[in-house]
Formats: sequence, C-alpha cells, structure tokens
Amino acid sequence: MTPDSKMLDNGPWYKQGWPWFLFGLPAVAVVVSFSLFFIAKHFNVDSPVTDEYSKENMAVTMLIDKQKHAKDLGLSAHATLREKSVSVKLSATQEKDLPTTLHLAIIHSTQERFDQHVLLQKGDGGVYSGSFEPLHPSNWRFQLEDESRTWRMVGNANIPKETEVLEVSIEPFPSGSINQAKSIRPSDS
Repeated sequence: MTPDSKMLDNGPWYKQGWPWFLFGLPAVAVVVSFSLFFIAKHFNVDSPVTDEYSKENMAVTMLIDKQKHAKDLGLSAHATLREKSVSVKLSATQEKDLPTTLHLAIIHSTQERFDQHVLLQKGDGGVYSGSFEPLHPSNWRFQLEDESRTWRMVGNANIPKETEVLEVSIEPFPSGSINQAKSIRPSDS
C-alpha cells in the first residue's frame, strides 16, 4: 500500500459522516411528508375553503332568486334624479304587488365611501320619492328592493358629466352592460 491510499481509507463506510448525511436527507423528507399527510388528514385543514365557497354560492343563488321574483311580479322601474331628490316610477303586473316603501342603494363602481342608501316613500300613482347627495361623474349601480327584501332590481348608469336631471331604467335582470344615463337639460323637462 502506498502512503496516499492509506490516507484515503479511514475505516469502514458506516463510520464515515458523508454516507449518513446522504442517506439522511431522503429519510428526513419521507418522515416530513408522512407527518404533513397525517396532519392534513387528521385535522381536515381544507374544510374552510369549502365552507366559504358554499356560503358564496348560497348568496349568489339567493340574489338570482330575488331577481327572478321581481321578474315574476312583472316589476319595472324608472328613476329620475334631480339635484338632491330622486323619484322612482314602479310598475307591476298587479297593483297589489307595489310596496309602501322601497330601498334604493346608489353604489359607486369603485369607491364604497360614495355609496348611498335612500328610503323611498310611496306617493301618488306608484311614484316613490326620497332625497340623496349629488352624484359625481362616474359609473353607478342603482339597486332597488322592497322593504322586506324579497325582490331586487338593478340598473347601471355611466354619468359622464354633472347633469341637472338624470333618468335610469331599473330592471330585474339588466343587460349586463353599463348604459349611458340619459341626462336632460332644464329646457327639456
């Protein structure tokens, strides 16, 4: 034996550190994998995602049911906004389906701080009225519900500039696109 080969041979392999290090890495990975599998299986970690999905699905179903109910009643509405007052002409297939009060939510497309909730009281001829703060130019959603919240109708409008009078159509199932709101100059009304 040469002196160089004697230097490389320090004894049997199981007394060396490197083989145990190399065998240990896969062994640790296997132990950690089984531990994580046991934790996931035993504690059912993924159930909150399923619960949240179910809650959101139920909320969407309830919203669609409210809109279907409005359609079944033959409801349609036309809102006219002037300065700080709003009037809504609501019509139904049967007069008895018209409630005494309505809830109108005026919802800004991106900033919740501009949202407004208006309680509308029934007047003559199925016209409901209430007051609100003036709207600035933007995309707005008009959501109309009865007092017991059994039906819902929606209208969308893009207000391009400040106007004195604004008309918005509110339907059970809007077309999905934002309609250009009709603005009327004082000489037109």
